[in-house]
Amino acid sequence: MPTVSEHVAKAEAFERVLAIFDEGNPDHWDWIAVVAFYAALHWVDAYLATQGRHPQNHRERHNALAFLPIRSDFGELYVVSRQARYESGNIGYDEAIRMRDQLLPLIRQWVQRQLGAVP
Repeated sequence: MPTVSEHVAKAEAFERVLAIFDEGNPDHWDWIAVVAFYAALHWVDAYLATQGRHPQNHRERHNALAFLPIRSDFGELYVVSRQARYESGNIGYDEAIRMRDQLLPLIRQWVQRQLGAVP
């Protein structure tokens, strides 16, 4: 099972990948949403690892988030990324950028506060 620091490193790597995408290219919008979700997933898993929890699938992760303040933000990232991955959903520019620039940072910052990484 990955450690807290391994999850944080993976989340940060996904966030670096986000910088590579051309937000002006509609072909990249789906990928921005998908990579933002996976970055958030590793931030969430880093927090859960501090609680001794290591979800093996999305359902376990969602259950573990049931009473946390980031639940709805993470849930929205999950739904949009599923649309992009499995339902041939064409994610629009505004939605992709919102995933990257609003929801992902909310999750990252909450987890970092829990980890004591930021004030």
